[in-house]
Amino acid sequence: MGLRRGYKAFNAALRSLYGRELLTLAEGGRPFDFDDALFDEAAKTVYQNGGFDVSCLTEPQAQALINETLRVIDMAVGSALPHEVPDTIRYALENNAFVFSGFKTFHALREVGLSMLTEKGDIKPFGEFLTDVKQINAQYNHNYLYAEYNHALGAAQMAAKWHDFEQDGDRYNLQYRTAGDDKVREEHAILNGTTLPPSDPFWDMFLPPNGWNCRCTAVQVRKNKYPASDPELAMKRGQNCTEGAKKAIFRYNAGKSLQLFPPKHPYFKAPAEAKQVIEQVTQEAIREKRIRDMVEELPDNLTPEEKQAIAAHNLEIEEALKITKGKPMTVEQADQQHANPNYGKKYEYSINCQTCAPAYVLRLMGFNVTAKANTKNSLSEYLSRQRSFEAWKNTDGSPAVPTLTYDWMIAKGYKQMSKKRYAEYFEECCKETGVYILTIGWKGGGGHATVLQRFEDGTLKYIEPQVYSERSGAKRSIDELCESGATKPYPKRGVLRVDNKLFDTKFASIFDK
Repeated sequence: MGLRRGYKAFNAALRSLYGRELLTLAEGGRPFDFDDALFDEAAKTVYQNGGFDVSCLTEPQAQALINETLRVIDMAVGSALPHEVPDTIRYALENNAFVFSGFKTFHALREVGLSMLTEKGDIKPFGEFLTDVKQINAQYNHNYLYAEYNHALGAAQMAAKWHDFEQDGDRYNLQYRTAGDDKVREEHAILNGTTLPPSDPFWDMFLPPNGWNCRCTAVQVRKNKYPASDPELAMKRGQNCTEGAKKAIFRYNAGKSLQLFPPKHPYFKAPAEAKQVIEQVTQEAIREKRIRDMVEELPDNLTPEEKQAIAAHNLEIEEALKITKGKPMTVEQADQQHANPNYGKKYEYSINCQTCAPAYVLRLMGFNVTAKANTKNSLSEYLSRQRSFEAWKNTDGSPAVPTLTYDWMIAKGYKQMSKKRYAEYFEECCKETGVYILTIGWKGGGGHATVLQRFEDGTLKYIEPQVYSERSGAKRSIDELCESGATKPYPKRGVLRVDNKLFDTKFASIFDK
């Protein structure tokens, strides 16, 4: 019974936390629909299990409930973030939404478990239990979720804005502004017009939103247009207007912390065992969602199996590179000296073609990497010794096997290569839409690793990621290669399609990022 009394106190604190503004602002209706049937199914599972414990969170019904909560919050994040916001910000906010949804589901289902019992500790009849479940659902997934949706909307907007503010440093001041109507809370109106540089500690604690359904914002202003506020007075006003436990939780900066929800929100208070299970469940859900999202953005020239393997492997590449994959790049974004921006600065950047080619491929995928120089005893030097294709594996993990120019020539009955035969070789070996790494020898000696790409319109183009030529453009004619290719090809050189392969992460050190 002590646990029941403790949870009644917890819920009283939640009702106080969300407060009066929730009820008045909710009158206009909610901008989302919540699937109540999912909550009912999760509640029935708790009843059938004879109560709630943290292992219930691993049940499919509970995970479906977490995902439904996340779906609603993601609607807010998706509508708030501009398309061009960096993916590192987007993913961090989405991850925080996942964790928040897990803790929210824990507390809601824990209350469901307690509601099963009468004051005497007996299990209630199922019909009576369902009546209580509907009340719990209305509280958590209608009233509270409305405020949480609005907060996620405001926090995501400010996180995106904060990223832009940081780019300018203290060149401009920031000014606190309310919505300016009769619904503005008195304590927020006191902060209206506060003008301070982004580096001032005030913004670490009082960047909006500063309460449930807060509509305040912060904007950049020219320093010569508005006088700066007194920093100490501004800080005191901020502390006064967020005084008390239920208001003080909003003293955080969503842009700096990349957290949608206040770190001190009561949902995050849970037993250590529960926190561990929630972390496991949400991290796996985050992983699955990332994979689903990446599968969706992969081109249709890949099979479903290839898409799944590549998307899952992208997470391994992220871990190896210690960066977050962004949206796929266009040819122009991946090329035009972006893969090898240091070309011409040092000799080592003019002999690193074996690294520039995979850098271009990974950039197409969304990894913002550049080619390192070819230095002594580096993996780049290792690849330069006729080993370029070792950087790629088939989706089953087996070594990728190129079509070697020499083998193709012999199979055709040719004794040497010519411009016409190179054109035939490229057309035949690169007939599928996709990206190919080519290693080729030159007529005058030496060789090169570069890229061929077959586009959806059927054209085959030469992409040169080591050094960009404005005259030739990003998509060059393959005639350049056909004319310059060695008549007697070296046996280890050839062509390999790589957009349907996995990059071997043991070569991650060949990139800068």
